[in-house]
Amino acid sequence: YTMGSGPLTVSITAGCHADEPTGPMTAQMLPRLLQAHAPDLLERFSFRVAPQMNPDGADRNRPWFSETPNFLTYLTHAHRELPGDDVEFGFSECPEARPECRAAIPFLWHHAPVVAHFSLHGMAWAEGAWYLLNAPWAERSQALREQLYAITAAQGMGLHEIDRKGAKGFTRIAEGFATTPSSVAMRAFFDGENDPEMAKKFLPSSMEVAMATGDDPLCMVSELPLFLLDVPPAIDDPVLFRFRDALNAARAAGDQESLEQLIKTFRVTPVPFETQIRLQFAMMVCALNQVASRRDCASR
Repeated sequence: YTMGSGPLTVSITAGCHADEPTGPMTAQMLPRLLQAHAPDLLERFSFRVAPQMNPDGADRNRPWFSETPNFLTYLTHAHRELPGDDVEFGFSECPEARPECRAAIPFLWHHAPVVAHFSLHGMAWAEGAWYLLNAPWAERSQALREQLYAITAAQGMGLHEIDRKGAKGFTRIAEGFATTPSSVAMRAFFDGENDPEMAKKFLPSSMEVAMATGDDPLCMVSELPLFLLDVPPAIDDPVLFRFRDALNAARAAGDQESLEQLIKTFRVTPVPFETQIRLQFAMMVCALNQVASRRDCASR
């Protein structure tokens, strides 16, 4: 769908990964949210939105989906596409690309250069929120980061801490912030692992296509956990990896007691969808206000 009447174009994709339902919720609610809370943005920007990029993947995840997801049910029924069938790294009009991606490109990006692009994602679990933005905007993001720090804390959530040191395109900017991954960096990573077959499966991401429109867009990805790990962050020993290894060991043990003990140890709790939607909406509003402010300054 399209909305807004402004001269600056914004593109939004959601649902690229099948086991991340909050992005489509936010994208479907966005017209009402903007009208109620930020109507000025509808006059400043024109929006082109693909609110569900992966409908068949969403259908495959329905067995675990509920108003309050259960962690054990999620583990049993969650489905996620492998590279080569991954919608986010499939935005190409080549015959090998998924038809959803081929259809989305002319709708989202053939009309005008975009000044911002948002790809609404999530994480299965983490100790807090993680926000990704494209590298050209990393040094310009301090005010945006400060706003999102405060808003995230007000929603009762911390920040995800990890430093992937540039692998796959993830470079840490600051606490809770990193650069967006890229297909180029993904291919380089797997080539370095002597896996050229995997490397060639990575086509451009939505962020890369948006950046190629040529209007210096701010591109952001929301990574909000479905399940919160209530343990302190540690950049030298990331909670994400500690939990992953403990989960693999518990599943290998093959008994319910090990999994239930894991849930208690990491204090795993579902994050209310309302909280996730609030944070995704806040990310977009704060980012668009930054884009508008920067363009106002440039025009003076």
